[in-house]
Amino acid sequence: MLSPTRPGFAALLLAAALALPGCLLTDHSEQEAGITTTDMQIPASGYQGGDPSRLPVIAFDSTALDMGRMAEGVQVEKTYTFVNKGKLDLVITDVRASCGCTVAKNWPRMPIAPGAHGSITVGFNSQGRPGKQHKTITVVANTTPPTTVLTLSGEVVAPALH
Repeated sequence: MLSPTRPGFAALLLAAALALPGCLLTDHSEQEAGITTTDMQIPASGYQGGDPSRLPVIAFDSTALDMGRMAEGVQVEKTYTFVNKGKLDLVITDVRASCGCTVAKNWPRMPIAPGAHGSITVGFNSQGRPGKQHKTITVVANTTPPTTVLTLSGEVVAPALH
């Protein structure tokens, strides 16, 4: 334990005294006063305050797919299909699954023209996952909102013990 009479305590006290002025908050109110909502942009979607009706629109046939019942250890693939109902090219920048047992296997890396169709294939590994399953897949694209959540559900049946 440090004692007020030890040199280490004095050095610690001096360091704290020197660092304290650097911890004070800077007043940015003048800079913030000049910012308006027209200055805001949504970088993930590319939306920059223009006509939102012109943005790409990702319309899935179904955002929820059911894998049904399966034996533990089975690997399942499901495909979500969609159409770009917007007026600009749709660009999917990322597809993320909620856990390591679910992976995005295939999704379009090139822009999807207005009116064109596409698909996202995901895989689920049921090994070591007995019971009801509910997984989410997040699709990030140049849409507003910039994310769409897909769900994958089913039931994994563990092998019977003898």
